[in-house]
Amino acid sequence: MRENPSVDLGRVTSGEPERTPDVSLPAPRRRNGVSGSGDERGQRRTLATAVNVVQALEAVAADPRGVPAKAVARRLGQSLSSAYYVLQSLSALGFVEPSPVSHGLYTLGPKIAELFRGYVASWTLPHRLEPILLELRERAGVRVYAARWSDADLEVTCVRGRRGATELQDVSVGFRGAAHALALGKVLLEAVPPDHWPAYLRKPRFQAYTEATITVPNRLHEELLRVRRVGHALDVEEYARNVCCVAAPIRDGAGRVLAAIGASVSARRFRYEENELRAAVLEVAATASRLLKALDPLSMFLSTVTPRVCYEGKKEPAAQAVESLEGEARGNARRDSRAVP
Repeated sequence: MRENPSVDLGRVTSGEPERTPDVSLPAPRRRNGVSGSGDERGQRRTLATAVNVVQALEAVAADPRGVPAKAVARRLGQSLSSAYYVLQSLSALGFVEPSPVSHGLYTLGPKIAELFRGYVASWTLPHRLEPILLELRERAGVRVYAARWSDADLEVTCVRGRRGATELQDVSVGFRGAAHALALGKVLLEAVPPDHWPAYLRKPRFQAYTEATITVPNRLHEELLRVRRVGHALDVEEYARNVCCVAAPIRDGAGRVLAAIGASVSARRFRYEENELRAAVLEVAATASRLLKALDPLSMFLSTVTPRVCYEGKKEPAAQAVESLEGEARGNARRDSRAVP
């Protein structure tokens, strides 16, 4: 019997039509009743491991006192040794930890709180705050703003105008600076230690945008003490003539300032409607803060317990910060007195 001649794929022949060799691949082998390539099987194993990790966390979260490895094994449908392997891996990463109640039990670890705070912080992103701003705009008929503290300065993250509004056209999304002259900036500065302020606010004098702009450190510290005391900030023609603003903080469950929202109107309207505008801004900010507190009960709980445990016999951090600001204001009074007309 003659052997079939070999096929040269790089050679073109004439005469008889060239026959295409059969290069079809064999069907994948079935191992343990599962067909597929090695990569596919590896992906399935990876996904199965991820599912086991999530289910283990759910099992541990079921009881705040802790759960035994046997309960995790039952939830996973795996052996006890496999459950221990998953728990040890999660423990090494800080997602679970041994229960303080009883030996052999596991509870959720501190890493879970970090992930949860990241979720809560995502609620301060511009698209999350937009409904809040729209509510304020519709309620008060004003141009509204949201800002956050980013890279050691004020950053405007969202602006929603009203029909016919012309004030503060240069304060748009992405605007940075002038924190000492804007109500939004004062709200954020009040929550930030002075050594974390931008460079333009660590000088003997600040830039003046109008005759009403605060330009010396002593007066700015006094203004921030007032902001902390009353819970909101004002900008009365300090950034632009004939424009006044009101701003208030949005806080998380621990009382930390996550963002600021504000509204601007003409100076004439402000003279007649200051109380109504202030009430609208404060109420909408309080509503947003309550939403965040409901999302983050852990921080709210710690904010009520930690001062008693860690600061017993000492002033709480908020009181210390107020005294620090007051001390700086007094210390700068003499130095600034010559600069103040």
